[in-house]
Amino acid sequence: MKTELKVGLFAIIVIILLSYMTFKVSGLGVPWKKGYRLHVRFDNISGLDEKSRVKVAGVDTGVVEKVSLREGRAELTLLMDPAVRIYEDAKASLRVSGLLGDKYLAIWSGTSTEEALKDGDWIVNTEAAIDIDALANELTTATAHINDLAEAFMDIVGESERDSLKQVIYNFESLTANLDDILLENREPLRETISHLRDFSVSLKEKGPGLIDDLSTVARQLREVIEENKYALKESMENLRSASESADKIAQKLEKGEGTIGKLLQDDKLYDSVSNISEGLGKGVEVLNRLRTYIEFRTEYLTEDSDWKGYFDLTLYPREDYYYRFGVVSDYLGSGVITDTIINGVTTRKEEVKRKIEFTAQFAKRFSDLVLRVGLMENTFGFGADYYLKFFGDDRLKLRADIWDFNADEALADKAHLRVGLDYRFFKYFFVTSGIDNVLNDNRRGIFVGAGLKFEDEDLKYLLGSLPSSSF
Repeated sequence: MKTELKVGLFAIIVIILLSYMTFKVSGLGVPWKKGYRLHVRFDNISGLDEKSRVKVAGVDTGVVEKVSLREGRAELTLLMDPAVRIYEDAKASLRVSGLLGDKYLAIWSGTSTEEALKDGDWIVNTEAAIDIDALANELTTATAHINDLAEAFMDIVGESERDSLKQVIYNFESLTANLDDILLENREPLRETISHLRDFSVSLKEKGPGLIDDLSTVARQLREVIEENKYALKESMENLRSASESADKIAQKLEKGEGTIGKLLQDDKLYDSVSNISEGLGKGVEVLNRLRTYIEFRTEYLTEDSDWKGYFDLTLYPREDYYYRFGVVSDYLGSGVITDTIINGVTTRKEEVKRKIEFTAQFAKRFSDLVLRVGLMENTFGFGADYYLKFFGDDRLKLRADIWDFNADEALADKAHLRVGLDYRFFKYFFVTSGIDNVLNDNRRGIFVGAGLKFEDEDLKYLLGSLPSSSF
């Protein structure tokens, strides 16, 4: 066999093998393989050409046989594998193999309950492809805007401002580090506090209705007192008006010098005495106008004894820096009475606890945010202190401590009564309180919670001013 013939046969075999391998690698199947044709329209098929792959669920199932333009839209003719069924609700969309790969046509075949498409049918549902060029243009524009913003920020922020910003970041890092250290050091106290708050919430849920009932009772009684004395106050005003008219008539007679008193008014000594009395009255009226009176009702629940304790306080403010407090306390324990009984030489000691009403009378002096108090506390000598915490910018939050009963006369107590608490006022008239009661007595120590009502009474100071006084 001639060499030329051998070379020709070898070339033909190589061409046939390359053609077969090309069809296999591209997944297109051989051209003469039979199938059926479907049609679909898109507004834009940029990057998709004839012979592009058609995939269903990521598997090659056909090729784009023909691409044509009809009425401004791209019309595709698809040659589909006859073994693959496409249904009427199918959807076609343009996809890309990877970020920079070739485009292909992806088809969701639809649901088998619908009727299958036949040769020459159209896929109606399509999904527009993402325009990579438009997306790139938008990203380029956004990047330019970010660069402009960064340059403008650098122009505005000078060297000193950048140093300040660095200092702020450093301070924030230091703060977070300190907070981490504090949390690590106080982990157990925080757990105990959360546990106490949980216990307090449970106790408040159980005892809260009783507290609300007590406050409602106090408010109702106060309203009844005001209602009962409304007519008496009106009668007092009428009497005051009559007295004023009588005083005017007497003054006219005195001005004319009529009667014994009118003649006495001509005496210089009497004039001086009256002047002194008038001056004293003026000072008394000035003090009375300055006087501010507050009424407070408070009830507390003590967890150690599972019982309630009620308070009523009247506070008089002659000036802002000191005041007088007078109160009545309904103590469920009161004081203990110890009785020794000797029977057949055996001494039996019995301690009886009596509930009683106790009284409080204190003088208080304020120094900036600190208030010191001293006087009678629940029938015994004691003193206390208040400190206003300015977390809210005013006197809304107050830390207080009181100690009294140094002789341990209180029932079941062998040391003085020390109480530490925290008061928080919300709205205008209402406040809540909580703390630790009887700190020094192990067998009596417990947590207390409570709430109260405090308001200023403008009328009460005038009633106090009308009380008889021997001197001014």
